[in-house]
Amino acid sequence: MGNILKQTYIDEYGEVIKSTTDKIYSPFKEDVGYNFKYKSNNVRSYLDTELPKEFSTIDAGRIYRLSKKIYGSSNLLAKRKKGKIVPLSKEEIQEVVEITNRSRFSTFWNKLIKNKIVKQITIDRERYYCINPIYFNSTKYLPLYLYIAFQDELNKMLPKWVIDKYLAMERGNR
Repeated sequence: MGNILKQTYIDEYGEVIKSTTDKIYSPFKEDVGYNFKYKSNNVRSYLDTELPKEFSTIDAGRIYRLSKKIYGSSNLLAKRKKGKIVPLSKEEIQEVVEITNRSRFSTFWNKLIKNKIVKQITIDRERYYCINPIYFNSTKYLPLYLYIAFQDELNKMLPKWVIDKYLAMERGNR
């Protein structure tokens, strides 16, 4: 069974006014083992999804490094600064992928854009770069802004009823 937390609330006369019982999450289960890093942010990639063939192994490593800069569960390339979430600049992205030559970085960056691995979006008048959730995904649920950014690619993978729901959500936000 697992651990439980039982709380009993009593009034000033000692009368029970409320009693609750809750299961306490245990990261270790005898039949499956330990839920490793269960409180950590994570980014998933999918075994059945490969990068386009024109990306070299070195490019793939750079994209992997970039995926480590996805902020929380947003798929945005961002960071926390002075209590705010701010987008990573192209210069910061260039540092992450360790391409010091601007011309070589531009070639790599343009390949990411052309292949729709990364897109620029605007949220609250800030320009962010987001990573296509088909390749790397930090979200449990696909938010509308991410669907809109990559809808051409996602529509090939999503069921029609899901697409219809997103389109209805988008119409409701106008």
